[in-house]
Amino acid sequence: MVRQKYLLSKAFLELSISPFQTFSQWCNRLLFAVLLLLCVASCRTSKIAIMPSEKSLDDFSSPNQLGTHELWRKVIEQTKTEKKAKVLLLDHGDEALAARINLIRSSQKSVRIQTFNWKTDETGRFLLWELLRAVKQRGIQVEILIDQMFGEQDPKMVAFLASYDSNLRIKFYNPTFNQLDPSTIEKLADLAYDFHAFNARHHNKLFIVDDQLVITGGRNYANHYFDRAIGLNYKDRDVLVVTPDSAPALNSFGEYWQSGLSVFSQDLEDIRELIEDQDFPSLLTKESFRLNHLFGELSKRSSKANYIHETFIKPMAFVEKIKWVFDSPDKTVQSLESQARVAQELSELVANAKREIVIQSPYVVLSEKAIALFREIKANNPDLRIIVSTNSLAATDSWTTYAANYKEKRLYLEELGFEMWEFKPMPPDIHNMMAYQNLLSRRPTNDEIVNYRRIPFKIDKSLPAFPFRHDASGKTIYRLDRRNDHLRTPPFLSMHAKSMVVDEEVAYVGSFNFDPRSVDYNTEVGLIVRDKVFAKKLRQSIQLVASPENSYRIAIQKGVPVIRTFNRILNRISESLPLVDPWPFRIYSSFRLRQGMEPVPPSNPMFYENWEDVGNFPQLGFFARKKVAARLFKSAAMILKPLL
Repeated sequence: MVRQKYLLSKAFLELSISPFQTFSQWCNRLLFAVLLLLCVASCRTSKIAIMPSEKSLDDFSSPNQLGTHELWRKVIEQTKTEKKAKVLLLDHGDEALAARINLIRSSQKSVRIQTFNWKTDETGRFLLWELLRAVKQRGIQVEILIDQMFGEQDPKMVAFLASYDSNLRIKFYNPTFNQLDPSTIEKLADLAYDFHAFNARHHNKLFIVDDQLVITGGRNYANHYFDRAIGLNYKDRDVLVVTPDSAPALNSFGEYWQSGLSVFSQDLEDIRELIEDQDFPSLLTKESFRLNHLFGELSKRSSKANYIHETFIKPMAFVEKIKWVFDSPDKTVQSLESQARVAQELSELVANAKREIVIQSPYVVLSEKAIALFREIKANNPDLRIIVSTNSLAATDSWTTYAANYKEKRLYLEELGFEMWEFKPMPPDIHNMMAYQNLLSRRPTNDEIVNYRRIPFKIDKSLPAFPFRHDASGKTIYRLDRRNDHLRTPPFLSMHAKSMVVDEEVAYVGSFNFDPRSVDYNTEVGLIVRDKVFAKKLRQSIQLVASPENSYRIAIQKGVPVIRTFNRILNRISESLPLVDPWPFRIYSSFRLRQGMEPVPPSNPMFYENWEDVGNFPQLGFFARKKVAARLFKSAAMILKPLL
């Protein structure tokens, strides 16, 4: 390795052009250096130490990890006595996973799950292992409803699950050509036949245990949602609810489960063929689920009564009033306002705001109706404060939705009066937001090695190699300090929580993104809580992200007055053109708080002294793919906005 470093350093030192060096010689040396770099990188990748496979003789009949049913039974009794619900925010991925594992182990009768996406990575397999043991050992009835379109498809795994036990039932929502994994041609044919039905997806997230304990929020089921991925992880949020009356959540689940759009896995054509041919693996031991030592400590914690009490039960608090809100499954068939119940409920909360609205969403692209609503309430109440927390381009997992937001940002800032904050991918408080240190030190799994250079692994190659300043302390942080010790790539965050607080009195947590797709296409779910204490806690959670340390403040650029006025005129002309928006320069930018300065608002004369302009796309290189793609989409593809 020392020899490799020496040759590589020597090759690059010789690249400097001297007065006596011809261009041809320089090109030859550049080619040699690049080839040597590729060789060294290849050697480096091949020698990465991976996580050893997890050896275990446990099968489904082995003694199960104990749950804490008695602890939860007491909470349920408390809610019945007080006739009020108890709730708890689940802000950390590690704790959100531990809660689910404990609830599965504590279940006495049933587990019902609705989700948009369930990947068969380590987290997906771990949850399946726990569910299958509950089915086999205690006869728990398990029902899982998953949207077919965007989940990672693993037909052989699904065929095994469909054949496992009659108490385990899995349905897929709105499958294309009645298949789990249709071909591209079949997808295009279905799209052409019924554009709306093809695009309308099941985005609900519910986790219901014994008809009494419920989790809802933004998390799907994959490593990225539970602090288990080297690379992109989601800063997400769920809410755990224990209620004396869970009928609304159960009725909604039943409505979707009984919908004609929900198809049993064994009735899908490709799954039925695999079952008939017995062409699927028999996953009968824990070792066959390939958990790769990612859950050993969490698995132990999830059965410890003291941990469960201190982490979940003790912090749970009674709230004054809750209301479940659900879209109708019919929304998938036709986009009627009467079916978009979640959007209607949130619109009413916004319309009745008196002092402040705080919104957090990974994607903020307002529909025309939403824009009209915010215009109206701002005109009627100019002093209303509207805080919006979303992703920066460097942090987002969807550059298309960011591009639409980028185009309309002047509208949001100037006409709607939004106070906008964009989340940093590697914020200074990242250690308080997730189990970050574990990702820096643990070995990668074999799947992570295989996917190391692939886009689906979501390693953001655009994150800069140059150093950046730690906002709180002024200390220079180098990218090397943020890399995984073995894979040499930085774990980073993308905000995925969907929440709202109105007047610090009413709060919403759910699956609804503030974009046209959630309004017109996707079915959504959520919980509205009317309680000042809970609303304050949720606002504080949002403010941790939307803070000068962890997010960029979006504001109008300072600039030379004449140039800024000229730019504004061209900006307005360009954005008013139909279908295209060719003018590349914007009048707003991202700002980072200078060390030791007070975070004054843009209206303060000291704003440009206290805040540093870091450009529209901070932490992205000049030719970053995200950056180029977002600019192009903003310029010529906004016709697709209704689908975002």
